[in-house]
Amino acid sequence: MQVSQLLFDFLEDQGDEDFKTFKWNLMNGSDSWEAIPKSRLEKAPRTETVSQMIQRYGEESAVNITAKILRTMGNKNDAVKLEKAYTGAGAATSSTSSSASRPPAAPTTMSAQQGSVVFAPVFDGSTVGAVTVNINTPNQGN
Repeated sequence: MQVSQLLFDFLEDQGDEDFKTFKWNLMNGSDSWEAIPKSRLEKAPRTETVSQMIQRYGEESAVNITAKILRTMGNKNDAVKLEKAYTGAGAATSSTSSSASRPPAAPTTMSAQQGSVVFAPVFDGSTVGAVTVNINTPNQGN
């Protein structure tokens, strides 16, 4: 089963008020995830909400964020079911193709022009090994 379908199925099980609360959590973000702008979610149905999540976070992070929000909303059982369904789907996919369930690799080098912003990858719920982050700022002529 595709991740988008899996997420949609879990959001379909949420009542309208729970779905509004879920989107509110996405729009406000947290320490664990970047907010999705209100303009993209305010009137979005479940299908568009899933698309926005996968586009912004990638498949694995979208599942993890959904589970975190469900827990925050008091739906621990749904969060556990989602994680188990995703793990099972990932295991089934990896038996046919080891790279099919992996998110795309982050670039090894990121840079920005003066005044720009770089959104670095978010490492959440997995072991990534050593990560080195170098921030070079131009000499301001002190």
